[in-house]
Amino acid sequence: MMIVMDTDKLELLLKGTKYEAFSRFISPVELKGHKYNNVYKIGNETLGYFALKISENNEKPTLDTTCYTSPINDSEGFMHRYEDAIVKSGVKIMVSKWLNGVQPIDNGREHLPNFFSSLARLNKQNIAKGPYTSMYADGNYFDTASDLVNWEINYHKKYLQDMPEIDEVANDEIVNAARIIERGLPCIILEDMNTGNLIVTDDGKCKFLDTEWIMSGVNLYQFEKIDYFGFEERKWYNINDEAQDCYAAYFDALGVKQDEANEQIRAFELLKVLRENTYLKYLGKCDNEEIARRLKIVMRKHDYV
Repeated sequence: MMIVMDTDKLELLLKGTKYEAFSRFISPVELKGHKYNNVYKIGNETLGYFALKISENNEKPTLDTTCYTSPINDSEGFMHRYEDAIVKSGVKIMVSKWLNGVQPIDNGREHLPNFFSSLARLNKQNIAKGPYTSMYADGNYFDTASDLVNWEINYHKKYLQDMPEIDEVANDEIVNAARIIERGLPCIILEDMNTGNLIVTDDGKCKFLDTEWIMSGVNLYQFEKIDYFGFEERKWYNINDEAQDCYAAYFDALGVKQDEANEQIRAFELLKVLRENTYLKYLGKCDNEEIARRLKIVMRKHDYV
């Protein structure tokens, strides 16, 4: 659970630590008009600057990050790692150096494919043996990547059934096509690849900023923020116009042949529609016609890169 914290409480938590002198210079991080209540910038030109990410001390993704960041092979320095942690009053404060540069949101979006090339090389260098999980696995961990994929697809499958817009044969075809995700790479993944977590530094390096959600998983799960078909309302943190180039850059750097890349991309695009269908029905909403329309579009699409 994300912790909402004001600057006064954060100042108290920094007291007695080596960052106490920084506590007089605290400002919330704001991006595109959204103020983050668990991310802060501290410091000044004399002291230097750091970024703080705050979470509950027992929060599983943060614990995973603590375990995973040391042994990861990151020869390009793609991940901007936390370099310190403060644990007080059930709160963990992850500390990293503040980076200056351009985030590919309003400007610099031409760099987005480069981020996915770096991501592919990071994945290829960090094959994982599990246990495997995902931001969408409800806290569950699985012995094999196949178990993770099957659990999620079976979970969404029940919400797909009994849709008059999709007959039983088409239903099975959709589910079977989505299961191709199993052919993805089991590796250390950075699942929250949205533009707010990316930065091109002043010295021209592509960096991934938020390593809170590092885990062992399936590489295709990193494509959640790519909106290839434009199904969703356009958001600044999603990847839209650059979607095809990002897919192409990723699979080229990974060394996956074009035909196989297309099959894997389509499988994950199907999973995203299944996730949306489940979410709508969880909210008590039902838009079978729109979900059926999206599924048919994805099933007919075979060439992504």
